[in-house]
Amino acid sequence: MDLAKIEQLVDLVTRSSIAELDLTQDGTRIRILKRASAGAPAVPAQPADGGKVEAPALHHHESPAPEVTSDIVVPAPMHGVFYRAAAPDDPPLVKVGARIEAGQKICIIEAMKTFIDIAAEAPGVVLAILAENGDEIEAGQALFRIGPAGSS
Repeated sequence: MDLAKIEQLVDLVTRSSIAELDLTQDGTRIRILKRASAGAPAVPAQPADGGKVEAPALHHHESPAPEVTSDIVVPAPMHGVFYRAAAPDDPPLVKVGARIEAGQKICIIEAMKTFIDIAAEAPGVVLAILAENGDEIEAGQALFRIGPAGSS
């Protein structure tokens, strides 16, 4: 992955409400996080193999710093079809406003006729469902926004 592509990814995270971006391409893993303090630049991208990558300079002084929250964005782990329920006639696994526990199944992704359960990694409250039932989704696409357990 070249430096220009990494700069684009850092810019995307900086300008969006995404708190974290984790991407693997051709054996190189890039993880970009927003820092907790407002106005701080994104965490430098680091390859998983330990190689060094210089963090691109961020020069976005003309716009206000992105608001950083403790919300968790749940990305799709793979390309497939997003389902909110275990079966067509079943109720959705979670709804906006639902309190969830770590390990709780929140959706299903169908990939190559295989159904994969997606579970919450942390407890919290479902603030937004970012994909529609039956949508074809891409790996890394944001599916849910989960807030701290005390939010609603």
